Amino acid sequence: MKVPKKLSPLFENPQTHNIIEGGRGGGKTRTVGDLITEVMAVAPLNVLCCRETQRSLKDSSFSVLRESIHRNGYGDSFDIAESRGEITRGKARAVFTGLKEHTVESIKSFEGFHWVWIEEAQSVSKRSLEVLIPTLRKDGWFKVDIGGRILEFPLRMFVYTMNPFSLDDAINIVLPESRGDVQRIKINYWDNKYFPETLEKERQEEKKVLLPDEYARIWEGVPFEDTERSIMTRRLVQEAMSREASRDGGVVVGADIARFGDDRTVFVKRQGMQVVDTKILSGKDTQEVARRLHDFADGGRVVIDDTGVGGGVTDKLQELGDNVTPINFGSKAVDKKRYPDVISEMWFNLADNINEIGLPNNQEVLNELSSRHYNYTKDERRQVESKKDYKKRTGRRSPDMADAVILCFYNREIKPISFTM
Repeated sequence: MKVPKKLSPLFENPQTHNIIEGGRGGGKTRTVGDLITEVMAVAPLNVLCCRETQRSLKDSSFSVLRESIHRNGYGDSFDIAESRGEITRGKARAVFTGLKEHTVESIKSFEGFHWVWIEEAQSVSKRSLEVLIPTLRKDGWFKVDIGGRILEFPLRMFVYTMNPFSLDDAINIVLPESRGDVQRIKINYWDNKYFPETLEKERQEEKKVLLPDEYARIWEGVPFEDTERSIMTRRLVQEAMSREASRDGGVVVGADIARFGDDRTVFVKRQGMQVVDTKILSGKDTQEVARRLHDFADGGRVVIDDTGVGGGVTDKLQELGDNVTPINFGSKAVDKKRYPDVISEMWFNLADNINEIGLPNNQEVLNELSSRHYNYTKDERRQVESKKDYKKRTGRRSPDMADAVILCFYNREIKPISFTM
């Protein structure tokens, strides 16, 4: 099999739920088809291949598996029964169906299956997922020999291939990143060394005629955003990522300190108006975080999230002699007439100055900065949505990268907010 390196976790560290997302040309569909073919060739695996709507077998992954069987030299050992809409080899079986056409009871009839592959998973409904997922009940693991390698897979496994449409796709709500049995693998054409030249020509032509947001969704797997409620648009953040801003001025580091199990500690450093470095830590105690942050800042000013465990990091940095500005995300804003809390003030501070700063070309930074929404309070002040609401709406982890960026560019002592050092 020709497997792009970025998809190796599906083989080496499979989870119950494996979401493979990205734009066209990443090799998602072909890789999953090859995996199912290879396992069915050596094990009595029952696989349900489905999508939300399947009007005919042409709409399914039937042709993908058929091509994989012949490409991998198994043409004589599989029964490819197009008339019955199934592919079998001994006791191994793959069937193809549309979930929307089923009742709750008929979906439950798939209880004896081991694996499910959902194509176009961005379109699958919340109802289909909530009925289908508990239907599969096989426990345990099994080992198979694929190309001389012994690999181990769960008997109950779901694989979702998708090109995200929006942050409100049902799969993001039902299977958020915070679940311990979910892994998300993101892959695009530039990650696939087997990306064909014919698709490259098509990509270049479509880039000339598609709107930027359409191109980004189709070819880069970037979901559409609800820009009317977003604090910053994707376009403005992308422009900041392509800009080399002025480096005149001192060094400032924004530090978002992990508070919960799935959070990460993130440092972002800027010189003048240009972000010049980032660092991510996981599983470190406050003393180790403080030492790492001291070294990372290298004498620059540190603006730190002082909420919760961040207070211990602040204390250690002050002991080390660093220039520290602690910020409690729940405290009041400097400009109380416009913002009810400091975190809202920090977000709109960055939005007001996004045209002057330079950001790293980082997909997480792009997604997190352009997807945070806001509302108005009863007294007409702008308030950023809570992290809890953000994670529930988007299905993403805590926006740690974005928080480090807004801290990096915030100066609470200056009115109106400015970047003058």
